[in-house]
Formats: sequence, C-alpha cells, structure tokens
Amino acid sequence: MINLLTQLIVSYINLTNTDRMMKRLLILSLSLIIGFALSAYANNSQPSYPGGEEALRNYLSENIQYPPMAAEMGIEGVVTVEFMVKADGSIGDAKIVRMVDPDLEEEALRVVMNMPRWNPASKDGVPADAWFSLPIKFILPTAEN
Repeated sequence: MINLLTQLIVSYINLTNTDRMMKRLLILSLSLIIGFALSAYANNSQPSYPGGEEALRNYLSENIQYPPMAAEMGIEGVVTVEFMVKADGSIGDAKIVRMVDPDLEEEALRVVMNMPRWNPASKDGVPADAWFSLPIKFILPTAEN
C-alpha cells in the first residue's frame, strides 16, 4: 500500500503542467486509496469497558477485596489478567499472565470474571471476539491514605 502511494506521488511530481488529466486521475486515485484505508481503520475497534477507563478503575476499586493472608504478609504487586471479550460483550478464557501471589491472582480472576458485559471489539463493523490484557494493582493502604 505504501509503495503504491509512493509511486503515485512520484508520478504526480514528475508530470508537466500539460498533463492535467493525468494529474487529476492520480489525485483521484490517491483520494480513493486514502479513503479506503481510513474507512477500513474506522470500522475496527478494540473492546472497551462500559463508561470508559475511569469507570473500569471505579469498578476495580469498589470490588477488589484484598486477600487477608496477602495483606498480613505485606504482599503487593501488579497481577495481569488476559481475557477474551466475546462478541456479545461477555468475559471468558481469563488467565493470569503476570503472577505475584496465588491469593492476589485468585482475587484478580474473581473480579474480572464478575465484570459486567463490555462493549465488544468490532471488525469490519461487526462485533468480534478480542483478547484484552488488564493489569490490576494490589497496593496495601497506608496510614496516610
């Protein structure tokens, strides 16, 4: 695609003023190619949490219950959960891809699997299954908080 665009631009530059019809044809070709590329990109999207990232952060902060044993041991960290957002917005196939502690991992999976339906990804304007990776921070509250 890039090579074709480059060739069209070079051809346009090399034309003389007497080749107006050819210039118009090249401009039309460029416009069509760029328009097609932009429309293809516009019809594809990634899955998203309803309400956006801030709503997702709120959901996590309201629903995560710090595991007592991990809290007693002072364990903190980021557990990354990868999951499939299905075409209907449901969550499936969740797995831990960055481990910290078994109790934190279990809690991260629990919270992810209980999330409300997401806005699914789309491919060519049609809802589609897509993988999503979500890092979940487990930070113990301090006296300052």
